[in-house]
Amino acid sequence: MRLVDYLDKGAQLGADRPCLTMGDADLSYGEVQRISHRVGRALQRSGVAPGEKVAVLSSNDATAFACVFGISRAAGVWCPINPRNEAIENQYVLDAFDCACLIFHSHYTAMVEQMRPGLSKVRQWVCLDKETPFAPSLAQ
Repeated sequence: MRLVDYLDKGAQLGADRPCLTMGDADLSYGEVQRISHRVGRALQRSGVAPGEKVAVLSSNDATAFACVFGISRAAGVWCPINPRNEAIENQYVLDAFDCACLIFHSHYTAMVEQMRPGLSKVRQWVCLDKETPFAPSLAQ
């Protein structure tokens, strides 16, 4: 089974039930499922092929983890990146794994800008929470 199959089963059993919780905010199974469909379609439209790697650079964030389900839905491979690493370490990992897309939280924009020149294999940049000069927001 794919990771997203577990999400879909949870949504089938209780779409309104909490799936991901951050502090006082919950995302229901249905909400996470909708995000995963949107992210999965966007990845496919942007040219991310099945089996290609997509990284998520974020601290603990419910929307960031919902994107992981979208990566699974698009048949991509999730590459978790540790935001506590130095930029050069994360750049090495992203390059070594041939990541095609990087989804990141705006808190890490400076790190991403530092890494970008050394990441020629990354074709798509997406910021979770807002548009940046080089990356559309997740909402876009």
